[in-house]
Amino acid sequence: MADFWDEMYLDEHLVDLEIDASDNFSALAALAGCLEKNQCVNGEFSQAIQEREKEFSTGLPLEHVGVAIPHTDSEYVFKQSMAIGILKNPVMFEMMGSPEVLVPVKIMFMLAIKEPKKQLEFLQALIDMFQTDEKVLAIIQAKTATEAVKKMKQNLN
Repeated sequence: MADFWDEMYLDEHLVDLEIDASDNFSALAALAGCLEKNQCVNGEFSQAIQEREKEFSTGLPLEHVGVAIPHTDSEYVFKQSMAIGILKNPVMFEMMGSPEVLVPVKIMFMLAIKEPKKQLEFLQALIDMFQTDEKVLAIIQAKTATEAVKKMKQNLN
């Protein structure tokens, strides 16, 4: 996955360390807004990602923390990118593949994928990273957005 960052844009402007959300949909909207503000996605992306979450839940329970990896169709994407959102307080997401199970999510990795054929590759890179909780916890504990980006890139390379 050494070329991961050649194909996926992430910088400190796409990181929100303090999302204050009452539920998963307001958390999704907040992070999607970050992608839209930075001209990575169009104005319909936020609604599309929320609609997709209703159909295909993205919560994953790790050993020590819950994560979510929301994504949607490429038609809403200008620039292939990833936004990272850390929630002040965990919000409940339905578990991927088992929507009857709720996962208290503390961190979201929102993918804006322009090349649909790459979606599985990007998801697999994240899943591989999730095998070691410490990598995810290091991102959550970052004091600045720049530090979070640095830790994320170290984890995926």
